[in-house]
Amino acid sequence: IPMTPPAKHAIVYATIVAMGGFIFGLDAALIAGTVDALTAEFGLTSLQLGTAVSAPAWGVLVALPFVGFICDRFGRRTAIMLVAILYVISAVASALAPSYGVLVAARFLGGLAFSSIALASMYIGEIAPPEWRGKLVSMTQINIVVGLSGAYFVNYLIHHWSASNAGWVVSLGIDQHTWRWMLGSEIPFAILWFILLLRIPESPSWLFYRGNVDEARETLGRILPAEEVWSGYPNWTT
Repeated sequence: IPMTPPAKHAIVYATIVAMGGFIFGLDAALIAGTVDALTAEFGLTSLQLGTAVSAPAWGVLVALPFVGFICDRFGRRTAIMLVAILYVISAVASALAPSYGVLVAARFLGGLAFSSIALASMYIGEIAPPEWRGKLVSMTQINIVVGLSGAYFVNYLIHHWSASNAGWVVSLGIDQHTWRWMLGSEIPFAILWFILLLRIPESPSWLFYRGNVDEARETLGRILPAEEVWSGYPNWTT
């Protein structure tokens, strides 16, 4: 498929938004490497440990019914950026959690951000050129798998460091707070995602829905050739 400069812009925007799938994968799987340490640290029962691990699932169940309203009221871009902020807060709070209750609350907050999967597909579908739409939407699913796999490699690496007795490992407390470093490894990725999201435009579909026709046309001009912008929307000026 020939790639025009506007199509390249759409691919960049879609790639940035699809990173939410990678963050989702990290957030969902990093906890797997911490269960033994969490049980020892907080003296958890099997039920308490299961609650901590499954807290994000309850969070996303609460969030999903409200995602549509937030997207329509505040815009797709704003909703996705809110999700990125939730990921950052959740990761920081999880890594620094002083108690079991705080850990569960932080994990629940991260679950609210799991709605990023639905939001990413919606946004990408609305900004992607028709011939690229299927490919770009699928990037979110690919990133989920990469994030899930990456979480296990990150956990392995941190666990390996914690047993090395290296001076820098001891000075950073990785040997004493291994599980905190595992959960905290999500933080730089979530912050990077938020920063990159500042670059993406609002969805032209939402702008048109809100009556911002000129802004919608300007956004479409970034992702579609000019002739397609006008031919696809013959009633821009009516």
